[in-house]
Amino acid sequence: MLDANERAKLREFTQQKKGRREALRAAALLMIDEGYDDKTVAIRVGVSQASITKSKEKWKSERLGLLKDKKRPGRPPRFSDKDMGKIAALFHEHDYDLVKVQFYFEENHGKKISLTTLRRFQKADKLSPYL
Repeated sequence: MLDANERAKLREFTQQKKGRREALRAAALLMIDEGYDDKTVAIRVGVSQASITKSKEKWKSERLGLLKDKKRPGRPPRFSDKDMGKIAALFHEHDYDLVKVQFYFEENHGKKISLTTLRRFQKADKLSPYL
């Protein structure tokens, strides 16, 4: 079922820290390749047997593309990367004074932003890639 390159790539996916679902899919495919039946794999990975069967079928057409999560529905981000860069600059310019950041962002960019959202960005360290 798997060639050596795919097996190495799947092992790499199982070791990653982020993307837990990807790691579980990779582990399931490796177990299937080792000869475990669908039921055993499902129990070990913690999913339904139908999910394993479906993954096997998808593997035939998608190969390693199966591992990546598909885009999920939901509201798109309200603030673009450009907005986040401007927010980060305002944080530095105004010494992380949330009220000033909120005021100047809303005044200069015409978008509303709450203090709660600014705190969440600050707490989640969402601004670090933009600094």
